[in-house]
Amino acid sequence: MLRYRRYRVFVIFAVIAVFALYKFGSSSTSWREQVEDNDGPKGGKEEPVGSPMTWIPRPQVAQETKKFDVEIPAAKTSHVLVSPPAISSVSRPVDRPPLSPAITQPTPFPAAKPSAIGIGGPENDHTIPKPNEGFFEHGEGRLEVPPLPSSVEPIHWKKQSEHFPIASKSLIPLPSGAPKAIPKIQFAFKDESPAARADREAKLTRIKSVFKRSWDGYRENAWLQDELSPVSGKFRNPFASWGATLVDALDTLWIMGFEKEFEEAVKAVNGIDFTTTPRGDIPLFETTIRYLGGLVAAYDISGMKHKSLIDKAVELAEILISAFDTPNRMPQTYYYWRPTFSSQAHRASNRIVLAEIGSLSVEFTRLAQVTGDIKYYDAIARITDQLEEFQNRTRLPGMWPTYLDASGCKSIDWTKQLDTSLQSPLELKDTENETEGPSTTLKHLPLDLPSPIMFVAEEKSTEQPRTAIFLDGGKAAEQPSTATVKLIPLDLPSPIVFVPGKNEPGKGKIKNWDDETTVGDLYKKEGEKAASVKSAFKARRQLDDTEVSNGEAAASVVDKSAPSASLTPVRPECEDQGFVSSSEFGSEDYTLGGMSDSTYEYLSKEYLLLGGQVEKYRTMFEQSMDVVKENLIFRPMLPNGDDILFSGVLSVPSIPPKVGKGEFQAENAHLTCFAGGMFAMGARIFNREEDLKIAAKLTEGCVWSYNMTSTGIMPEAFIAVPCESTKQCEWNETKYWEVLDPGADARVTSYEQQMETYSAQMASASAFYEEQLAAMTAPPVPTASGAFEAAATPTTGVSDLLKRQLDDHRELPTGNSTHEIEREDDEPPTKVRVEDPSTEPSTEPSSTLPAFPVIYSPKPPLTHEEYVKNRIQEERLPPGVAVIKARNYILRPEAIESVWYMYRITGDPHWREVGWRMFEAVDQYTSTVHGNSAIDDVTKTSPELLDEMESFWLAETIKYFYLLFAEEKVVSLDDWVLNTEAHPFRRPK
Repeated sequence: MLRYRRYRVFVIFAVIAVFALYKFGSSSTSWREQVEDNDGPKGGKEEPVGSPMTWIPRPQVAQETKKFDVEIPAAKTSHVLVSPPAISSVSRPVDRPPLSPAITQPTPFPAAKPSAIGIGGPENDHTIPKPNEGFFEHGEGRLEVPPLPSSVEPIHWKKQSEHFPIASKSLIPLPSGAPKAIPKIQFAFKDESPAARADREAKLTRIKSVFKRSWDGYRENAWLQDELSPVSGKFRNPFASWGATLVDALDTLWIMGFEKEFEEAVKAVNGIDFTTTPRGDIPLFETTIRYLGGLVAAYDISGMKHKSLIDKAVELAEILISAFDTPNRMPQTYYYWRPTFSSQAHRASNRIVLAEIGSLSVEFTRLAQVTGDIKYYDAIARITDQLEEFQNRTRLPGMWPTYLDASGCKSIDWTKQLDTSLQSPLELKDTENETEGPSTTLKHLPLDLPSPIMFVAEEKSTEQPRTAIFLDGGKAAEQPSTATVKLIPLDLPSPIVFVPGKNEPGKGKIKNWDDETTVGDLYKKEGEKAASVKSAFKARRQLDDTEVSNGEAAASVVDKSAPSASLTPVRPECEDQGFVSSSEFGSEDYTLGGMSDSTYEYLSKEYLLLGGQVEKYRTMFEQSMDVVKENLIFRPMLPNGDDILFSGVLSVPSIPPKVGKGEFQAENAHLTCFAGGMFAMGARIFNREEDLKIAAKLTEGCVWSYNMTSTGIMPEAFIAVPCESTKQCEWNETKYWEVLDPGADARVTSYEQQMETYSAQMASASAFYEEQLAAMTAPPVPTASGAFEAAATPTTGVSDLLKRQLDDHRELPTGNSTHEIEREDDEPPTKVRVEDPSTEPSTEPSSTLPAFPVIYSPKPPLTHEEYVKNRIQEERLPPGVAVIKARNYILRPEAIESVWYMYRITGDPHWREVGWRMFEAVDQYTSTVHGNSAIDDVTKTSPELLDEMESFWLAETIKYFYLLFAEEKVVSLDDWVLNTEAHPFRRPK
């Protein structure tokens, strides 16, 4: 039966659809074309008249009339890739097309692009640099600096007059005489069998192919840049944009026999300009070990044939040695090289990373030996003297903390030097005419500025030009309209304080500052010197007793034409001191790992490089290693009872604890894995045979750390469970689980307390509910006197009530009375209860039950077993490991470094076996089209590539793999000393 009411909607929809098809289907242009033509006809043609459909555009939205323009330098700058020259005779993989033969000469090194500091040249470089806040990991001075447009004129470093020079006769000379007899380091290897030789050479070929792939990737995609991004084929410049990978890999090229690539690289190095860089600072440590070490080692390993390498090394060293121009000759580990800043006097930092100041000796010593210029050795010998003097004054005598104060200036008690109210006048002292002229007073001079500002205001009067100096903390508000103000950075050895009180004698001459030093000697602009104070303040002083307050312009005015006089700030007394702690009240970390490592490594290596003629290096090494063995080395608790050792971290508080020396962290870090090789070499040259066993166990500890993961690669750092003794240690699963779940008891106790609270809340809520329920009255019962039950609907007809419910257009059924009316909802009819019209229903509202208060029940905690098993599974913890602090691997070399040392020193083939397993794992999970990449998580079965290939992959890691399988006479330990970047320096004979 047709249900007219239900299908009306469908009929209407059909009519609309037909109309729409007619309108849109007959259009001569498509809907998309109509939209595209909204802004006007194409090609200047008008829309056809009489078109079946005319598109009516939406109303125009109000548009922004001002252009939205955001300056994003990185978005506007394109990385200019410098292509390397082609080598026609170099064999290349068949799947790699050769470089363009049209390029026959190396493209010049691209002009460095200055960073935001000093853009446009020295004359505009008035911004005082801030400390390096870039990437800093384990003492590495990495800082990504976005390139700027090449149209910006680069600033170049210029040699400055030293503020704290050392007389030639006071320079510490290189030791003279024949080297002392030092025990042999390498094992006396025997001839190998033909089968062993074939196997070894096959492995060498494989290692060389991996190196060649990475080198080709760098050469094709990142030539003359710092690092290759091996996944994307792009590059990065985290150092100084001086081609870090190029310089770092020079000696590796030679060692592996890639002599043509070596010659090409040497020519490219000659084009590097070390006098300019986009970075505002030069990281002294990284630049020394990678660049300076790479250049000197390449000169040594290639038979000293390429003098240009030493020339470039000296060019760089002259810049680096300028960082040592401080009162105590301790270097600025982040050297701000731009002339406007470097021309001023500076001090070393009061918070320096130990490795960054203690790991410069090998490179500077070898440069001094090659060039004969002893100033390079003098620079690092003074650091060694300071380390030696400080070694037994630390909180852990024999070792040094990871941070130290190298400023050489004892802290000043400001409350004793100055009026705390800052209301007392501050005096400028006339050092030449102390009795002449009134004193000048200043007020409200801020004392917490790291670099006060000197304003020089010049009167425009032509009759008597005068100069006024305002020392108001950098504020020159309300200057007289007749004065022009010049901003000159003032960064003398901070802090500069003016002692209150009139006619008070001068105090606190800083070491190596003489009375002849003038402001004009210190504040130079590019291409000219400012006039010295003596020439600027000739004649008698004509000073006003005007007070300066809150940056007001009143100050002392001096007649330039008056007799000679010198106006010198009175500095506070600065007591000389050596190295001290940089954390007077906080804890200090002592470790062989990051931020300390190479300082200890260089003690024995410097001893070798100096031919054993400086005994202090042996003494310092032995003292530190004894402390390490007593306080840092531990045996981890492992299921199989492996007899291995790790070296952890000891945090020592400022106040000695009642028990022990401090808080020990049972860490094993990849950066610490060099320790096995260091102990092994020290055992040989210093006759400490007991240390050779420690060396083997430390190296085995790092091999175990590789084997414990699914990838076969060691993570950056993890925490183990230490045994109480290194001699005997049995596996205790209960103890291990307690370490994994130290809060098991607390978790249960917390749950019990929550349940008690929950029970109390439930009791209170129940009582409240019963109260509310009892307060309710029974609902009234409605009464209706005339109520009656309606009769059933007759089946022979239709009632009047049902008739009223029918639609006005719907026909009543006719014919037989048994026909039923079909309802729209298809439900059976219901009985209708009819009330007596004379009876009104009760108006009393119906009652509802009260709401029960919402109370949350505590969730039962995991059991101790459930918690431990879940944590092991979720964190992918190998048995015996408590925490993995850092899961990534960035192609680090320290583990294979110790494996190589152990093989060369002991001759045990076991080390070649474990080394090969390490190589296969590393190459399997880090290999890319363009090279090898760091990975994110060594505990994954499929780690992600991070698109980073640090320069030490080619300089160290792959080199150590190669040397492990090369003939033992290649880079023999009895002939060479390797720096911390694996650059070999020739030992004196």
